[in-house]
Amino acid sequence: MNRIRIGAKVIGDGHPCFIIAEAGSNHDGKLSRAKELIDAASKAGADAIKFQTFTANKLYNEIKNKKTVDLLSRIELHKDWHRDLLDYAKRRGIDFLTSAFDEESADFLEKLGIPAFKIASCELVHIPLIRHIARKRRPVILSTGMANEREIRDAVEAVYATGNRHVVLLHCISQYPTETRDVNLRALLALKRKFRCPVGFSDHTTTIGAPIAAVAMGANVIEKHLTTSRNLVGPDHSYALEPNEFKAMVAGIREVETMFGHGDLNPSKSELRARDGRRAIYAASNIPKGTRLKKEMLMIVRPSPKGAIPPKYLDLVIGRTTMRDLREGDLLRKGVVDL
Repeated sequence: MNRIRIGAKVIGDGHPCFIIAEAGSNHDGKLSRAKELIDAASKAGADAIKFQTFTANKLYNEIKNKKTVDLLSRIELHKDWHRDLLDYAKRRGIDFLTSAFDEESADFLEKLGIPAFKIASCELVHIPLIRHIARKRRPVILSTGMANEREIRDAVEAVYATGNRHVVLLHCISQYPTETRDVNLRALLALKRKFRCPVGFSDHTTTIGAPIAAVAMGANVIEKHLTTSRNLVGPDHSYALEPNEFKAMVAGIREVETMFGHGDLNPSKSELRARDGRRAIYAASNIPKGTRLKKEMLMIVRPSPKGAIPPKYLDLVIGRTTMRDLREGDLLRKGVVDL
């Protein structure tokens, strides 16, 4: 699997999950609220905060969709905010990311110096835009909501065709909010198997269970919407996490990561101290020296101290001769019987 770097963080198997707080449009057209979201993301332990950079009348046909364009115009992330927000995020110790929805925005973000480009699910089939962004040779994070395998492959190949191999695929369900029965986390395994690149989950459920489970299944990136309050009016607030919830999600992800371990089929160091809780072979009665052992003379009970004979050797012990007197309850050891 390819590994990629975003800022100071390496993304891929064997590295901590890269957690993106999706601010989206939850700044509601206010610079102060955008900074509040950066503060909340930083305090919650996110690695990055992500906004959206678009021009409303380049997204929709303004003649046919004037109301939609008017709505989106009110929540555009103003171009002259970007530098301020990028610097503010840097001071707060997290990366500043934003989705680019057109070539002009991508060129602007390149000059701004963002460490990676995010392409939203709706733009996955916009191959000319993907090529334009990929040529900038920065990591490209592709969300795959609504897409079938052929469409995903077309997008990935469009990136690779430019010589850029730095791709992250995010499993995504473009349903807001997403019902738990539709989450389909096994898609993460399919993405990783088929495309051999870092994968992640852009989550639109209203709770923290799905992203934590996704990390347990191998997600290298988690993207989750963040709001300062779900009571605010706006398209993305209702299914976003509030700061304390986002912090709990991050804590859950980091806890899961500590559980991954090394994968070897051997006991942990802490378990080795507990092995005396196993059973061992003991004398069930007083047994004189020189006695040929029978099954009824023995018992298999706990504990199993160092040097004990494990139960799997019972058949080997039966018929052997004792080399000293045994009292009821004595532990059988090598040297006590002629093994």
